[in-house]
Amino acid sequence: MNQSPEKEKGMSFIKKAGKWAPLIGGAWIVLNIVAPLALLRIPAVQKYLVVLEDKLPFDIPGVG
Repeated sequence: MNQSPEKEKGMSFIKKAGKWAPLIGGAWIVLNIVAPLALLRIPAVQKYLVVLEDKLPFDIPGVG
């Protein structure tokens, strides 16, 4: 069965996007999960967050 050129073009796009999906997914995980957790382990960042929390007009339980 011959597919129309439009359908073949669409399938080609899906195949190309599928190749990039793991890279984009991995980058999203690194930027949104790994990097913030790594920053929270740095003592200077922890001290900055404690000072910032003290300046907030509301209380965050379990912080500070």
